[in-house]
Amino acid sequence: MRRIIFLLISLFVLFIIFFDLKNGTIPVQEEQAVPASAFQSSEKKTYKTLTVKQGQTVVSIVHTSKPLDEVIEDFEELNKGVKANEIRAGSTYKFPVYQR
Repeated sequence: MRRIIFLLISLFVLFIIFFDLKNGTIPVQEEQAVPASAFQSSEKKTYKTLTVKQGQTVVSIVHTSKPLDEVIEDFEELNKGVKANEIRAGSTYKFPVYQR
């Protein structure tokens, strides 16, 4: 009798494991995936317009702890056609402003 009960319980446990692995027990909500770039483009970037002085760089003007790549990308996005390493003294550019 013990063998039969043990066999039935074992089969039941195996069935539960099989069902859980096949179908899952956590309900899945089907949401449409949104690319990360959609969030960035929808945000309005704040900026300040400054005239560059001799010896200044984009990084020295922005003063942030953000990654350098992100600062350069934001600068070049605000100033279409201008590379961050090609700014000229006496020219006016838009520089990104980040919240602290």
